[in-house]
Amino acid sequence: MYGAGLGWMLTRLVAAALGAAAVVLLAACSPGADYPTVLDRPVPRGETLTPQQVKQATDALIADRDHLNAEAAAQAGATANGPAGATAPPAATKTASTPAKP
Repeated sequence: MYGAGLGWMLTRLVAAALGAAAVVLLAACSPGADYPTVLDRPVPRGETLTPQQVKQATDALIADRDHLNAEAAAQAGATANGPAGATAPPAATKTASTPAKP
């Protein structure tokens, strides 16, 4: 007599445990549960640049770019001409012992 009632209670207990586990797992996946809303509002900026400061920074960047371009062009010209005092290797010449290709 106790066997039939015990099986039914055990079935209900297992079903309740599975249901509770499902609720816990689904609650962990719900949006906004423990995550801060980072992208809702950006942090306010402290100071912004004045138009004069923007122009000054832009001019400084342009001057640096022009200086680096001139420096790179000078180095490229120096390597194309080779180091000072260097001579080009002698040109290869064909000798009579080298057979001509057909």
